[in-house]
Amino acid sequence: MEIRRNLVTNDKELTLAPLKGKSGQAFLGTYPNGDRVFVKMNTTPILAALAKEQIAPHLLWTKRTPNGDTMSVQEWLDGRLLERADMTSKQIAQILARLHQSKQLRNQLLQLNYRIENPYDLLAEWEKNAPLQLRENSYLQTIVQELKRQLPDFKADLATIVHGDVRHTNWVITTSGMIYLVDWDSVRLTDRMYDVAQILSHYVPKAHWQEWLVYYGYKYNDLVINKFYWYGQFSYLSQILTFFELREMDKVNQEIYDLRQFRNGIKN
Repeated sequence: MEIRRNLVTNDKELTLAPLKGKSGQAFLGTYPNGDRVFVKMNTTPILAALAKEQIAPHLLWTKRTPNGDTMSVQEWLDGRLLERADMTSKQIAQILARLHQSKQLRNQLLQLNYRIENPYDLLAEWEKNAPLQLRENSYLQTIVQELKRQLPDFKADLATIVHGDVRHTNWVITTSGMIYLVDWDSVRLTDRMYDVAQILSHYVPKAHWQEWLVYYGYKYNDLVINKFYWYGQFSYLSQILTFFELREMDKVNQEIYDLRQFRNGIKN
């Protein structure tokens, strides 16, 4: 494992050890006295606001490195990543609702020139980023074309900040029971159902969808259900692309299988 050293504030030397992840920009930072911090390079500049909302861990400081990177240092949390079984926790719904309802966070992204993405934009981006092997997969292309024909209603003025990748491995629970959402590289402005549908489609049994949606704050009606079905399918497409880029083909195949099951569940 590569170890890098950086001289930081107060002449304290911080040892950086790379952490596993798709970005390659996350590190465990250790001071000479043994204190640990979480270090992320070139991440979203809204971490301080996320921490203020108690959505992300506390931001300690940021600085520009000599090579031009922006180093963000957050508190190191004693705890663990969530497991799949943890994802039905009501805390998850509460945190997402707090994130999606934050006008301050939405406005910060707009000031940073994030563009509001409608459903067609999301599909177009997926097609742009998908490698040939996925674009030529007849089953996936059938779904993409169906989703293009069935675009859900979208109002730009109601677009919210969304995390964009709410897999269980991006949630941390501390030893005191606090849950935080981490890894904000996929943050964007779009329909809040983007995050909600990923949680429901991947972790919540169908029998509890209505309960979860109502607890989160949705009305349970055909408009909401149809939007959920659209974004649920898109969440599988997104995860298929993510795992394909990581060359984790077992997970790609599992997502395709689960997508088939999800679609069959819609019809039944």
